[in-house]
Amino acid sequence: MIVKNEARCLARCLKSVRQAVDETVIVDTGSTDGTIEIAKSFGAKIFNFDWRNDFSAARNFALDQTTGDWTLVLDADEFASEKLADEIREFTKIKPAIGRLRIVSEFRRKGQQLRSQSFVSRLFPRGARFEGRIHEQIISPLPRINLRGELWHDGYLETKKSDRNIKLLLAELEREPDNCYLLYQLAIEYTSLDQPENAFPILQRAFARLDFKEPFAPNVAVDLVYAAMALKKFDAAAEAIAKTEKLFDDFPDFHLARGLFYMNLVRSNAAKYIGALPEIEKSFQRCLHLGESDKYKSVHGSGTFLANYNLGLFYQAFGNLNGAQKCFAAAAKEYEPAAAILKKLVAQASCL
Repeated sequence: MIVKNEARCLARCLKSVRQAVDETVIVDTGSTDGTIEIAKSFGAKIFNFDWRNDFSAARNFALDQTTGDWTLVLDADEFASEKLADEIREFTKIKPAIGRLRIVSEFRRKGQQLRSQSFVSRLFPRGARFEGRIHEQIISPLPRINLRGELWHDGYLETKKSDRNIKLLLAELEREPDNCYLLYQLAIEYTSLDQPENAFPILQRAFARLDFKEPFAPNVAVDLVYAAMALKKFDAAAEAIAKTEKLFDDFPDFHLARGLFYMNLVRSNAAKYIGALPEIEKSFQRCLHLGESDKYKSVHGSGTFLANYNLGLFYQAFGNLNGAQKCFAAAAKEYEPAAAILKKLVAQASCL
């Protein structure tokens, strides 16, 4: 691990993998809180590293301090589920491969706390190295294999590191102005700060440079649609949807964004766009048909409760209360806003 001022969460992280690892290497880049003391309490080997605005340099320095045949890389704002901790040791018994951990991240969108999941290469045999000043990647020819347990991450709820990340990404983009991945990551930082006006042009640049074979391409398209909607740039959202709907037909997040786009489009001018109404139901139904996705970086609920909730709103708006109630009931166990509306609908029905 590389850390700096992680007293809030470091103990939680180290405790979660204590039984899964033989050695803990902590590289500190200048902590002034209780981070070092917490690391020492877990028996970690602690090394200092002068921060030079380069995550790969720090990661690779940390790798140089390890003695094991396998390395697990974590961030302090992450913690492993019990299932993942058990899987880690089992994984190291197979032939050499790169283990991709399922990272479940908490984040906020329009005042709501949601979760996304993605798979990231974090468990690997000795010899692999990192590249990239920020959002560094493991470079190795070994095959990638997904682990099933969760690595929970709540760092997106903290925005204090966004200024640092934005500066690093802008510096990298000066060297590689057409790097779609860096543009996408920069847009994520602006989105986390609720700055769609800054995220939107960056996403447009990334979208224009995609060949749509990149693993993050579906997320660029979806994020572009959301940023365009936030700014009421409906033409830009419609263009992105039209260009990618066949490519990403198996991505529930895409259809959720598509349904919300048509919902907002109709609301913006009902008389003009009334013909788009069937597309709303079609989109949310497609989400439910697909279900949750392990293939893409996906927002939890896109194929289940978020789709049911928004389909319920659609049915409710057009007087289909029976259909609305069924959708809200299906979403209520995992989504409090659905439970609140369902309670009101049931109360209204009992008064009739």
